Amino acid sequence: MIDQLITRFVAVAESAIAARDWDAYGRVFAEDLAMVTPSLPGITRGRQARVQVVQGIMQPFPDGVVEVQRSFGQGDWACLEVLFTGTHTEPMPGPGGAEIPATNRAVRLPYCMVMRFEDGLVSELYEYYDQLDLLMQLGLT
Repeated sequence: MIDQLITRFVAVAESAIAARDWDAYGRVFAEDLAMVTPSLPGITRGRQARVQVVQGIMQPFPDGVVEVQRSFGQGDWACLEVLFTGTHTEPMPGPGGAEIPATNRAVRLPYCMVMRFEDGLVSELYEYYDQLDLLMQLGLT
């Protein structure tokens, strides 16, 4: 069962992000999603919050691509190793609300998503990536 949920999630999420179809992307998450991600403090709730996080990541990288490298699951939990690649050609929000101008540098950022599924939707999401690695690739450290 979890393998089918992972396969469906990956197919929908990758194609929706590629098409920048944020409604389709949002539909793989529960309305009351609980999310922990390095870009936000603490636990953030809601499907729309997840969509906004990913929109905020993709906007500075208009050519950005997300590809799942590996995945596995057990019970109602899944783990995905993902690779984000893109070129920083648009301004990006930085620490404390400061704007980071486009660096025109390419990035290759691996990250991990640990997810819990309920009723076929992602109800919990824990995302991990190296923020320092991203800043170094952009030439900001």
